[in-house]
Amino acid sequence: MLRRFGVVLMGLLVALALAACGQDELPDNSRLEGAFAEGRTGIWVSGHGTVVRPLGSDAASQRFLLRISDDLSVVLRHQVGEAGPIPAERNDVIAFQGRYEFHGGGGEVILTHADPAQPGGGGWVVHQGQRYE
Repeated sequence: MLRRFGVVLMGLLVALALAACGQDELPDNSRLEGAFAEGRTGIWVSGHGTVVRPLGSDAASQRFLLRISDDLSVVLRHQVGEAGPIPAERNDVIAFQGRYEFHGGGGEVILTHADPAQPGGGGWVVHQGQRYE
């Protein structure tokens, strides 16, 4: 029963995040912040952050250091694929959904691409109203 509740809650969070990205509102960071505080890894999160700096890219992916709060910064790893690169610069706000991988320095959000086999259809990134999957 607890597992079913978790699945329903995740679906609700995903729906709210998707709805929020269609508007000027940003997805809440509470699930991500909770995962960091508890040292949890491998969970799907949505949220938003401010680009501290781009960390570089290659043909397959690009990375950004995002400030989530005063206490938390994470690396966002976006697979370029068909979506193309995200033209984000310092101080831009990025909304995202992906899988959070914990490490003591903050962590990393990965799998920010569409994948119907994953919760909520996989991940995504929104930058200046443009959605990248």
